[in-house]
Amino acid sequence: MASVSVVIPVFNQADLVGATVQAVLNGRVQPAEVIIVNDGSQDDPHRALRVIQETAPVPVKVMDIPHGGPGRARDAGWRAAQGEIIAFTDADALPHPEWLFYGLSGFSAPEVGAVEGKVVSSGVPTVFTHQVHNEFGGQFMTANMLYRRAVIEEVGGFKSRYREDSDLAFSVIERGYEIRFVPEAVVYHPPRRESWTFYFKKANRKRYEALLFRRHPQVAARYIPRFQPTELLILGGELLCLLTIWLGAWSATAGLALLAVGLPKRIAAWLNGRVYSGRDYLLVWILTLVLVPVEAYYHWTGWIKPPR
Repeated sequence: MASVSVVIPVFNQADLVGATVQAVLNGRVQPAEVIIVNDGSQDDPHRALRVIQETAPVPVKVMDIPHGGPGRARDAGWRAAQGEIIAFTDADALPHPEWLFYGLSGFSAPEVGAVEGKVVSSGVPTVFTHQVHNEFGGQFMTANMLYRRAVIEEVGGFKSRYREDSDLAFSVIERGYEIRFVPEAVVYHPPRRESWTFYFKKANRKRYEALLFRRHPQVAARYIPRFQPTELLILGGELLCLLTIWLGAWSATAGLALLAVGLPKRIAAWLNGRVYSGRDYLLVWILTLVLVPVEAYYHWTGWIKPPR
């Protein structure tokens, strides 16, 4: 069985990363090493991991870098790793004990450059919790991805601060490698409480989605919708409502009709599976009206001036 290094970036999650590392060490297959990349955290992951480092059966290393986002942290991690396979997960995720066993089993042929596992959202999400899940593959989340080290090196590693997972995966696919989905390789990702400002920070990262289409036009089109119909309906409705003063009442009527179609679908997708109050419900309506044009702005800004 190939040697595997587990790489975990951490940014202000010292209270969570210990459980992640312990879950990795409790697995059926032991990695050759665990590398935690401290992405300029303001808390102290070194102290949080000291006891684990003293008792772990394999080396648990913490390396410090200036804050630069998860893409740069993962890139520093794999370059410092020694394993033939690099397994990535998040500092707030909990790998299943069979994670590495099934993940490594996916590398059954040389044309398999990477293995994608299932990400299961555990816990009870609310309106303002960040959660991720990947039930059927094709999302390439670095919460649960394993790559051949040689393949990462061949494509030049991570080149983007955000959306780094898709950027790397698309580069690997363009080189002709297969990324195999192995649903038995499971990582649990509990919901993480966030404030409403988180969604505006997330909207800013739409610039990196545009970058994916510039770098990988053919592959990106297979996995990411260029436009969301609900967003076009909401943007069109808002624009027509704003133009009412010049175009007259028909503009307001048409705008409200578009909003009546687009808003409920967008809000239903946001609230799906979440626990929320009446106040949360009202906030979601208001935030959706604001967030959609903000996301569109950053998306087109990314096309005009790609982020570095």
